[in-house]
Amino acid sequence: MRAPRVLLACDYFVRYSVGLGRGLLDQGSPVTLLTRSHDLEFGGEPGAMRAYVRQGLTRDASQLLLEGRVRHPDALIQLARTRTSVRRFDPDIVHVQDSVVNDVRLVAAAGIRPRRFAITIHDPMTHPGDRPRPPWKIATWRALLRGAGLIFVHADQLREELIARERPKAPVVVVPHGVEEVSITALPATPRLLFFGRISKYKGLDTLLDAMPIIWQTDPVVELTVAGRGNLPIHPVLADPRITVRAGYIPDADIPSLFERSSCVVLPYRQASQSGVGALATRYGRALIATSVGGLPELVGRETGMIVRPEDPTALAQAVRELFAEPGRAAAMGRTAAESADAETSWRRVGALTLDAYARHLAFGATVPGTAFRLAR
Repeated sequence: MRAPRVLLACDYFVRYSVGLGRGLLDQGSPVTLLTRSHDLEFGGEPGAMRAYVRQGLTRDASQLLLEGRVRHPDALIQLARTRTSVRRFDPDIVHVQDSVVNDVRLVAAAGIRPRRFAITIHDPMTHPGDRPRPPWKIATWRALLRGAGLIFVHADQLREELIARERPKAPVVVVPHGVEEVSITALPATPRLLFFGRISKYKGLDTLLDAMPIIWQTDPVVELTVAGRGNLPIHPVLADPRITVRAGYIPDADIPSLFERSSCVVLPYRQASQSGVGALATRYGRALIATSVGGLPELVGRETGMIVRPEDPTALAQAVRELFAEPGRAAAMGRTAAESADAETSWRRVGALTLDAYARHLAFGATVPGTAFRLAR
């Protein structure tokens, strides 16, 4: 039995789609990735998105680029060309990321059919402080939810939230956020916290900044690195030399060194769905301190990190103190996190779980280790 041919479509979430595509390729499924042609997810550097896809996917996969914008004069011409290429690939499965609502041409080009496509919902609701989605995007998003035959989320809590808020007809399946091959290095001599990623109100950076003076009362050598683009909160502690701020887009080549120079990654979120940053932390063997919101508790086990209340600087500071009070504890947690990620959330395993869900809920078969499904056309 041959594995199904899968078309993955996204606007943003290119990195996620590339990882998923590689996991599906590892299971024997031919993959084509359909994206828009812009590089906004990669800091606007011309050609960066294409380079990332070429590096991340093998020659067994191809990429289709939808040029321009939906309001451009030749938008329909570009749509027709891309749709022709999709037909040529002839996918058995169409799997879209919820970011396709940014340009409805992606939906049309993918050729989705009611109840015969899958969608991954990364954020069931808008994060506090983020710009509200316009009504037409909300309507498109809900139309995709209603029309999907299969819905993926990354945590049980998100599944419950989505079902309670939207009551979709399709099955909602939890598949973890995938992790690249683990790469563990020794912790730095000086304990250093890392806050990484897009800076937005819901990420709770201000809570972490409020916690730093409390931490320094007993652990004055602890340092903090803040790296990412967004609006930094106005806070007096940012003037302290023990805090390093790297504002703006962080190129992929610089990400490993940020994690390697850190002892622990902090996710002080007010609200969350899941966290790609948390997945990165496990890949690099770093312990996590996160808040009890969204799917974060499912990401952080007792032996891989610590969970605290959101918007509580004292509780956050106490967790940091406990982590560094016992020599070797942060390193041990990080190693356990990496080992767990390698076994439970590798892209290869995510690919297998995704193919299994296709087979169970979209009536398509696949050759997946431990299973045997009949391929239906």
